[in-house]
Amino acid sequence: MPQVGATSRFRGTATRFFLASFSSDWLFPTSESRNVVRALNMAGASVSFVEIASDKGHDAFLLEEPEFHAALGGFLRGAAETAGV
Repeated sequence: MPQVGATSRFRGTATRFFLASFSSDWLFPTSESRNVVRALNMAGASVSFVEIASDKGHDAFLLEEPEFHAALGGFLRGAAETAGV
């Protein structure tokens, strides 16, 4: 369950958030990422979330994961477009 205090800290932010979770990450499981996403949604923040199926564990983001790179690239392109860059 999202913390109310955490939600209020992000209320009104103009920051765009990207959260990626890997299904086999034991250190930061998807359930924790979903809690962060819920808190950001409750605050009205702009948040993108993707869960990527992977058997590479916590370090999956350091390895070649085409789905992760595609999702991150799409987020960054969208953010740049919104910012007029």
